[in-house]
Amino acid sequence: MLDGILFVAQAEPQQRSFPVKLGERADERRALVCTPKGEGPFAAVVFNHGSIVDGWGWPGASQRGYRLDSVCEKLAAEGYFVFAPIREKYARGKGFMSYEDTYREIVLQAIDHVKTLPEVDNTRVALAGFSMGGLVSFMVALERRDLRAVALLAPAFGRGLLAEAAKDAGRLSAPLLVMVEQSDAPPILRGVAAIEEATRVHGKPLRLVRHNRGGGHELFYDVGYWWDDLAVFLREHLGKR
Repeated sequence: MLDGILFVAQAEPQQRSFPVKLGERADERRALVCTPKGEGPFAAVVFNHGSIVDGWGWPGASQRGYRLDSVCEKLAAEGYFVFAPIREKYARGKGFMSYEDTYREIVLQAIDHVKTLPEVDNTRVALAGFSMGGLVSFMVALERRDLRAVALLAPAFGRGLLAEAAKDAGRLSAPLLVMVEQSDAPPILRGVAAIEEATRVHGKPLRLVRHNRGGGHELFYDVGYWWDDLAVFLREHLGKR
Protein backbone atom coordinates (compact mmCIF):
# COMPACT_ATOMS: atom_id res chain seq x y z
CA MET A 1 0.00 0.00 0.00
CA LEU A 2 1.40 3.39 -0.99
CA ASP A 3 0.29 5.90 1.69
CA GLY A 4 -3.31 4.87 1.15
CA ILE A 5 -3.35 6.01 -2.48
CA LEU A 6 -6.18 4.56 -4.50
CA PHE A 7 -5.42 3.94 -8.15
CA VAL A 8 -8.52 4.08 -10.32
CA ALA A 9 -8.73 1.32 -12.91
CA GLN A 10 -8.60 2.43 -16.50
CA ALA A 11 -11.64 1.50 -18.56
CA GLU A 12 -9.33 0.73 -21.45
CA PRO A 13 -5.58 0.72 -22.12
CA GLN A 14 -3.92 4.12 -22.12
CA GLN A 15 -0.84 5.18 -24.05
CA ARG A 16 2.05 6.79 -22.22
CA SER A 17 5.44 8.00 -23.35
CA PHE A 18 8.64 6.97 -21.59
CA PRO A 19 12.24 8.11 -22.11
CA VAL A 20 14.85 5.97 -23.81
CA LYS A 21 18.47 6.61 -24.65
CA LEU A 22 19.79 4.87 -27.75
CA GLY A 23 23.51 5.34 -27.98
CA GLU A 24 24.13 9.01 -27.26
CA ARG A 25 20.69 10.06 -28.45
CA ALA A 26 17.85 10.80 -26.04
CA ASP A 27 14.50 9.68 -27.41
CA GLU A 28 11.16 8.35 -26.29
CA ARG A 29 8.77 5.50 -27.00
CA ARG A 30 5.11 4.90 -26.32
CA ALA A 31 3.71 2.12 -24.17
CA LEU A 32 0.26 0.62 -23.78
CA VAL A 33 -0.58 0.73 -20.06
CA CYS A 34 -3.33 -0.91 -18.02
CA THR A 35 -3.89 -0.28 -14.31
CA PRO A 36 -5.89 -2.68 -12.11
CA LYS A 37 -8.59 -1.76 -9.66
CA GLY A 38 -7.80 -1.19 -6.01
CA GLU A 39 -4.98 0.17 -3.95
CA GLY A 40 -1.41 0.02 -5.19
CA PRO A 41 1.41 -0.42 -5.52
CA PHE A 42 0.84 -3.44 -7.76
CA ALA A 43 3.03 -6.21 -9.06
CA ALA A 44 3.91 -5.36 -12.66
CA VAL A 45 4.17 -7.22 -15.95
CA VAL A 46 6.25 -5.73 -18.75
CA PHE A 47 4.76 -7.32 -21.87
CA ASN A 48 6.58 -7.32 -25.21
CA HIS A 49 4.48 -7.48 -28.36
CA GLY A 50 4.98 -9.46 -31.55
CA SER A 51 6.63 -8.11 -34.69
CA ILE A 52 3.21 -7.41 -36.20
CA VAL A 53 3.26 -4.20 -34.12
CA ASP A 54 6.75 -3.35 -35.38
CA GLY A 55 5.40 -3.62 -38.91
CA TRP A 56 1.91 -2.15 -38.63
CA GLY A 57 2.29 0.04 -35.55
CA TRP A 58 -0.27 0.40 -32.79
CA PRO A 59 -3.23 0.37 -33.04
CA GLY A 60 -2.69 -0.68 -36.67
CA ALA A 61 -1.88 -4.25 -35.64
CA SER A 62 -5.25 -4.56 -33.87
CA GLN A 63 -6.98 -4.17 -37.23
CA ARG A 64 -5.16 -7.32 -38.34
CA GLY A 65 -6.28 -9.40 -35.39
CA TYR A 66 -3.47 -8.85 -32.92
CA ARG A 67 -5.09 -7.83 -29.61
CA LEU A 68 -2.33 -6.48 -27.43
CA ASP A 69 -5.03 -4.38 -25.80
CA SER A 70 -6.97 -7.49 -24.74
CA VAL A 71 -3.88 -9.05 -23.21
CA CYS A 72 -3.18 -5.78 -21.37
CA GLU A 73 -6.73 -5.59 -20.01
CA LYS A 74 -6.77 -9.25 -18.96
CA LEU A 75 -3.48 -8.96 -17.09
CA ALA A 76 -4.82 -5.88 -15.29
CA ALA A 77 -7.95 -7.83 -14.40
CA GLU A 78 -5.62 -10.36 -12.74
CA GLY A 79 -4.32 -7.53 -10.56
CA TYR A 80 -1.13 -6.52 -12.38
CA PHE A 81 0.04 -3.15 -13.58
CA VAL A 82 0.82 -3.73 -17.26
CA PHE A 83 3.37 -1.85 -19.33
CA ALA A 84 3.69 -2.87 -22.98
CA PRO A 85 6.44 -0.84 -24.69
CA ILE A 86 5.94 -0.14 -28.40
CA ARG A 87 9.45 -0.73 -29.69
CA GLU A 88 9.27 1.13 -33.01
CA LYS A 89 8.58 4.85 -33.02
CA TYR A 90 7.13 4.56 -36.53
CA ALA A 91 5.61 1.51 -38.21
CA ARG A 92 8.14 -0.29 -40.40
CA GLY A 93 5.61 -1.58 -42.92
CA LYS A 94 3.90 -4.76 -44.03
CA GLY A 95 5.93 -7.94 -43.62
CA PHE A 96 8.60 -6.47 -41.33
CA MET A 97 9.70 -9.20 -38.90
CA SER A 98 13.35 -8.46 -38.18
CA TYR A 99 15.15 -8.27 -34.87
CA GLU A 100 16.81 -4.91 -34.19
CA ASP A 101 19.61 -4.42 -31.67
CA THR A 102 17.73 -1.47 -30.18
CA TYR A 103 14.86 -3.70 -29.03
CA ARG A 104 16.80 -5.22 -26.15
CA GLU A 105 17.92 -1.80 -24.94
CA ILE A 106 14.40 -0.35 -25.17
CA VAL A 107 13.00 -3.18 -23.04
CA LEU A 108 15.80 -2.92 -20.49
CA GLN A 109 15.01 0.78 -20.11
CA ALA A 110 11.26 0.11 -20.01
CA ILE A 111 11.80 -2.16 -17.00
CA ASP A 112 13.91 0.48 -15.27
CA HIS A 113 11.19 3.06 -15.96
CA VAL A 114 8.39 0.84 -14.65
CA LYS A 115 10.27 0.30 -11.39
CA THR A 116 10.17 4.07 -10.74
CA LEU A 117 6.39 4.38 -11.09
CA PRO A 118 4.32 4.97 -7.94
CA GLU A 119 1.75 2.40 -9.09
CA VAL A 120 4.36 -0.37 -9.05
CA ASP A 121 5.84 -2.55 -6.33
CA ASN A 122 9.35 -2.59 -7.76
CA THR A 123 10.22 -5.85 -6.00
CA ARG A 124 7.57 -7.75 -7.98
CA VAL A 125 8.18 -7.30 -11.70
CA ALA A 126 7.73 -9.99 -14.35
CA LEU A 127 8.67 -9.98 -18.02
CA ALA A 128 6.60 -11.60 -20.76
CA GLY A 129 6.50 -11.52 -24.53
CA PHE A 130 5.02 -13.04 -27.66
CA SER A 131 6.91 -13.99 -30.83
CA MET A 132 9.55 -11.30 -31.47
CA GLY A 133 8.66 -9.97 -28.03
CA GLY A 134 9.41 -13.42 -26.64
CA LEU A 135 12.86 -13.43 -28.24
CA VAL A 136 13.59 -9.95 -26.87
CA SER A 137 12.28 -10.95 -23.44
CA PHE A 138 14.58 -13.97 -23.31
CA MET A 139 17.62 -11.90 -24.24
CA VAL A 140 16.73 -9.29 -21.62
CA ALA A 141 16.12 -11.96 -18.98
CA LEU A 142 19.71 -13.13 -19.42
CA GLU A 143 20.86 -9.71 -18.21
CA ARG A 144 18.47 -8.93 -15.36
CA ARG A 145 18.70 -10.11 -11.77
CA ASP A 146 15.58 -8.30 -10.56
CA LEU A 147 12.80 -10.19 -12.33
CA ARG A 148 10.44 -12.45 -10.42
CA ALA A 149 9.30 -14.43 -13.47
CA VAL A 150 9.70 -14.62 -17.26
CA ALA A 151 7.07 -15.95 -19.70
CA LEU A 152 7.65 -16.54 -23.41
CA LEU A 153 4.73 -17.15 -25.76
CA ALA A 154 5.86 -18.80 -29.02
CA PRO A 155 9.18 -16.92 -29.00
CA ALA A 156 10.57 -16.02 -32.43
CA PHE A 157 13.56 -18.00 -33.69
CA GLY A 158 15.11 -14.81 -35.07
CA ARG A 159 17.14 -16.62 -37.75
CA GLY A 160 18.97 -18.54 -35.07
CA LEU A 161 19.33 -15.75 -32.51
CA LEU A 162 17.14 -17.55 -29.98
CA ALA A 163 19.09 -20.79 -30.22
CA GLU A 164 22.35 -18.87 -29.85
CA ALA A 165 21.06 -16.94 -26.84
CA ALA A 166 19.80 -20.18 -25.27
CA LYS A 167 23.42 -21.30 -24.89
CA ASP A 168 23.66 -18.68 -22.12
CA ALA A 169 20.68 -20.07 -20.20
CA GLY A 170 22.93 -20.48 -17.19
CA ARG A 171 22.62 -16.71 -16.71
CA LEU A 172 18.86 -16.89 -16.11
CA SER A 173 17.91 -15.86 -12.60
CA ALA A 174 14.09 -16.05 -12.77
CA PRO A 175 11.71 -18.99 -13.23
CA LEU A 176 10.79 -19.43 -16.89
CA LEU A 177 7.52 -20.37 -18.58
CA VAL A 178 7.50 -21.19 -22.29
CA MET A 179 4.28 -21.84 -24.18
CA VAL A 180 3.90 -22.94 -27.78
CA GLU A 181 1.21 -24.50 -29.95
CA GLN A 182 2.40 -27.74 -31.50
CA SER A 183 1.30 -26.78 -35.02
CA ASP A 184 3.43 -23.60 -35.00
CA ALA A 185 6.12 -23.11 -37.66
CA PRO A 186 9.23 -25.36 -37.48
CA PRO A 187 11.62 -22.49 -36.59
CA ILE A 188 9.45 -21.58 -33.59
CA LEU A 189 9.47 -25.19 -32.44
CA ARG A 190 13.26 -25.41 -32.91
CA GLY A 191 13.73 -22.34 -30.73
CA VAL A 192 11.57 -23.78 -27.98
CA ALA A 193 13.48 -27.06 -28.16
CA ALA A 194 16.76 -25.14 -27.85
CA ILE A 195 15.53 -23.42 -24.69
CA GLU A 196 14.29 -26.73 -23.29
CA GLU A 197 17.67 -28.39 -23.83
CA ALA A 198 19.73 -25.44 -22.59
CA THR A 199 17.76 -24.98 -19.37
CA ARG A 200 18.08 -28.73 -18.71
CA VAL A 201 21.84 -28.63 -19.21
CA HIS A 202 22.23 -25.60 -16.93
CA GLY A 203 19.77 -26.82 -14.31
CA LYS A 204 17.45 -23.84 -14.67
CA PRO A 205 13.73 -24.07 -13.84
CA LEU A 206 11.50 -24.30 -16.91
CA ARG A 207 7.79 -24.88 -17.23
CA LEU A 208 7.11 -25.85 -20.84
CA VAL A 209 3.54 -26.03 -22.09
CA ARG A 210 2.89 -27.45 -25.56
CA HIS A 211 -0.71 -26.71 -26.48
CA ASN A 212 -2.44 -29.09 -28.85
CA ARG A 213 -5.90 -27.66 -29.40
CA GLY A 214 -5.07 -25.66 -32.51
CA GLY A 215 -4.33 -22.07 -33.37
CA GLY A 216 -0.70 -22.22 -34.44
CA HIS A 217 1.33 -19.06 -33.98
CA GLU A 218 -1.77 -16.86 -34.01
CA LEU A 219 -3.14 -18.64 -30.96
CA PHE A 220 -1.45 -15.96 -28.87
CA TYR A 221 -2.84 -13.06 -30.90
CA ASP A 222 -5.65 -12.80 -28.37
CA VAL A 223 -6.65 -14.13 -24.97
CA GLY A 224 -7.74 -17.75 -25.37
CA TYR A 225 -7.60 -21.21 -23.89
CA TRP A 226 -3.89 -20.77 -23.16
CA TRP A 227 -4.47 -18.00 -20.64
CA ASP A 228 -4.86 -20.07 -17.48
CA ASP A 229 -1.31 -21.42 -17.73
CA LEU A 230 0.10 -17.88 -17.79
CA ALA A 231 -2.20 -16.69 -14.99
CA VAL A 232 -1.22 -19.56 -12.68
CA PHE A 233 2.50 -19.04 -13.37
CA LEU A 234 2.38 -15.31 -12.64
CA ARG A 235 0.30 -15.84 -9.52
CA GLU A 236 2.83 -18.33 -8.20
CA HIS A 237 5.81 -16.02 -8.67
CA LEU A 238 4.37 -12.52 -8.21
CA GLY A 239 2.10 -13.48 -5.33
CA LYS A 240 -1.16 -11.95 -4.34
CA ARG A 241 -1.43 -8.22 -3.80
